[in-house]
Amino acid sequence: MAARSYVHRVNTGGNFCGHQPENPRIALTEPVKQGKGGLPGVITEAMKRCVDYYNSPWKIPSLNLANGSTRQQRSERREACLSTLWAILKYTDLVTLKVGVPTPEGGFLNLTVKYLARWTGLKQRRVERALADLQVAGIVSVHPRCEKRPDGSYKGHAAIKAVNKLFFAIFGLQFRLGYERKRAANRLKKKQREHAKASGTKTSAARRNLTARAALDRAGSTIQQLGLGKKNQQRQDDERSRAMDEEQQRQLNELMFQYKLANADWTAEQCREAAEKVIEARWR
Repeated sequence: MAARSYVHRVNTGGNFCGHQPENPRIALTEPVKQGKGGLPGVITEAMKRCVDYYNSPWKIPSLNLANGSTRQQRSERREACLSTLWAILKYTDLVTLKVGVPTPEGGFLNLTVKYLARWTGLKQRRVERALADLQVAGIVSVHPRCEKRPDGSYKGHAAIKAVNKLFFAIFGLQFRLGYERKRAANRLKKKQREHAKASGTKTSAARRNLTARAALDRAGSTIQQLGLGKKNQQRQDDERSRAMDEEQQRQLNELMFQYKLANADWTAEQCREAAEKVIEARWR
């Protein structure tokens, strides 16, 4: 087997992983929306202030020592930790400080590492290592979840992640965090009440519509049955009338014949008039 030829790697700038120590890339794949309809102010301010950790690792000592070494954390590792932290802060719920998306029904949708990695632009394995450092540093807590299947195997779910409120205190944002968390809690309660009211209105309307539809169906069925009953009655009356007419005609013919035998000089009209008088008296 021929030996593979050596290909010299060319470094166009920074480390071979694409990291440039003098120009770190600490950002998300899409700009963070600020102001009305955007992220809360305490979140965006924390994202801005935590960037200082890149040039001054001593500002977050627990993260700087997360690798278990007395040496300073490598710059590419700091870059990955800050980018991952930005993605986590973007989806941090102020009420619970959990990472994910609250649902109108009161539930919570936890996010996977794969989803967070897409926002950082980093490879998933690199984000996993950065998340492990954040967990060791006490900035983020991670609680794995799994579900036992009927066959005895386990299915993994997105872990529950939450940001430690002390992280905000490091940058002097503890009082602002408390204030905005109260406001966020009030907004959430209002939204849940509106959702419950809307759901109740829709549920009540659905019940009313279903009841009305059932009543209409029953009424339509009754009307149809009545209509069929009238038609059946009419048909029976017609048949009875035809039967009576046939019987009367038969008796009329017999009487006309008998009158003609008894009165040979009678005309057909005279026989008919006499027979009709008898039939009319008989069927009255």
